[in-house]
Amino acid sequence: MSADSSKIRGTDLGFTMNRRELLIGAAGVAGAGALLAACGGDGASGPLNFGVRTVDEPPTTQFKALVAAYEAKTGNTVTYNATESNAFQNNLSQYLQGTPDDAFTWMAGYRMQFFADQGLLVDLTDVWDEIGDQYNESYKIASTGLDGKQYFVPQSWYPWGLHFRKSMLADLGIDPDGINNWDDFLKMLDGMKSKGLIGFAAADKGGWEAMGTFDIINARVNGYQYHVDLLAGREKWTDPRTAKVFEYWEQLIPYMNDNVLDLEWDGAMQLLLQRKAGAMLMGSWFGGNFKEQSDADYEDLWIIPFPEIDPANGRDTIDAPIDGYCVAKNGSNNDGGKDFLKFAGDMEGVQAMLDTGVPMTSANKGQDTSSYDAFQTQQLAVMAEAKYITQFLDRDTRPDFAGPVVGPELQNWFKNPKDVNKILESLQAQWDALPPL
Repeated sequence: MSADSSKIRGTDLGFTMNRRELLIGAAGVAGAGALLAACGGDGASGPLNFGVRTVDEPPTTQFKALVAAYEAKTGNTVTYNATESNAFQNNLSQYLQGTPDDAFTWMAGYRMQFFADQGLLVDLTDVWDEIGDQYNESYKIASTGLDGKQYFVPQSWYPWGLHFRKSMLADLGIDPDGINNWDDFLKMLDGMKSKGLIGFAAADKGGWEAMGTFDIINARVNGYQYHVDLLAGREKWTDPRTAKVFEYWEQLIPYMNDNVLDLEWDGAMQLLLQRKAGAMLMGSWFGGNFKEQSDADYEDLWIIPFPEIDPANGRDTIDAPIDGYCVAKNGSNNDGGKDFLKFAGDMEGVQAMLDTGVPMTSANKGQDTSSYDAFQTQQLAVMAEAKYITQFLDRDTRPDFAGPVVGPELQNWFKNPKDVNKILESLQAQWDALPPL
């Protein structure tokens, strides 16, 4: 991986405060009328297939609303194909090299760039020429391949942070605004444990869930630059600074549920939803699951930044992945896929998803943030505190390293935390053995 490649990686969107300011900038739709006219309309692109990497109900509702709106506008037929998230992600390389759907949901940054560099994605530069003024420049950067062309259309973003129920913390007499550093955090966990609660709900059956915890502790202990350099191979997994991450992480184990490796992310979420756990580190996408349960459950959900560990780094970094869409080069209808994404990225397509009532922090700056509910507004506040934005470990490093190597090694660490040095040596050896990109 060349040093030059990092210049346009999604990982590096947060080097300046302008990135953050752009991300949460004021709402406003520019030139929407002309753009809507460009979104299909004549049915010429024909039927197409749309692959979605989720079977969960809240996003399914949104994606099906998007498809229905596109079909109504253009007369084109869209076949909707849904796959469970882990299965889709783990098999994407084979999927793209076979007979993939025409358009599909995917991730910004490095994970998109990797497949674009393999010639497996369609150039969407002309789509960006038509809808690009509806997005801040930071999103275009995250959608750009190593060759300077765009291969991705953003849909939404979400922060990773410490989630909890406001009512549970109130019952324990804990002020969430007072959870600023590691000591504050451990006091909160002790309070929950004394009440018979799981303090820190955790899951890693999918092999990716714990990556977010590694990301944030590494950023808090060693800083943003060390974190992104480690994932890019410019630092060593065997460095004592990496081992220090696991020293802090191990302190959380007594507060976790004892079946971490038996649960996927939604299992940990259920512990919080059912009031069996007091807090969980996860991306805020699951707000829709709380809202599906009841409005009261959703209104009880809150997020704060993960606490400071080293004051030199503060709480200056956050994982905030960008989700969206690509067109598969080996699909049967490239033009149809592009036409669909032109609509999906336009405010009309975005609005079809927003009209479902499922919470979504849209990447399109046409969304009026004044209409955000309290939980969405708090997500903006968490983002506003961050100086640096990372995508997520399995998006910020090579896909042939993240899933096949880091995922299983983190699972091995949960089985025996005292084996950390052996695990780090294995991680470095497997990185060193990777073929050149």
